Amino acid sequence: MLKIAALVLAVAAVVFGARCVGIRKDLVTERQTIGADWSQVNNALERRTALTPVLTKIVMSELPNDITAGVETQAVTNACRDLQAAPGQHQKIQANARLDEALARLMLLVEAHPKIESSKQYGDVLEALKGAEYQIAVARRKYNEAVEHYNARLDGFPENLVSSVARLGKIDAYFQTAAP
Repeated sequence: MLKIAALVLAVAAVVFGARCVGIRKDLVTERQTIGADWSQVNNALERRTALTPVLTKIVMSELPNDITAGVETQAVTNACRDLQAAPGQHQKIQANARLDEALARLMLLVEAHPKIESSKQYGDVLEALKGAEYQIAVARRKYNEAVEHYNARLDGFPENLVSSVARLGKIDAYFQTAAP
């Protein structure tokens, strides 16, 4: 009877061990997916950042002596530089928020100058920026959903044990935007 109990216990341990190995593999795969999703976010941010020099050039060519235009275009340029130089996800998310604010202020300035708004070049850049914003929103949503799914999975048993042994902690870099 003791041999049967030991055999059952050994089989249960092997099954549980195999299950834990599978869980670890799945968690690592999910983290890789999250990394790929972040790359899509980063690419979308870079596409929008590449459009901002064109926008600032249009504004400065139309308002060369306007001090406010100079300040706002410099704020956009600085925010772009900070976003490009940001080393990690948290820093990129924060730098993106600053760029969003700087672009919003610049757009308010443009609204006060119908000549700029009515130009074809500005319209083209604005459409490209809208497309880039849409790509950012889609990539951000996909990334956040993957992070949320992964983090929720770590709350369950035996995933919580496997993740702590494998040192696969929660990811806290959600990409939120400011409320409109």
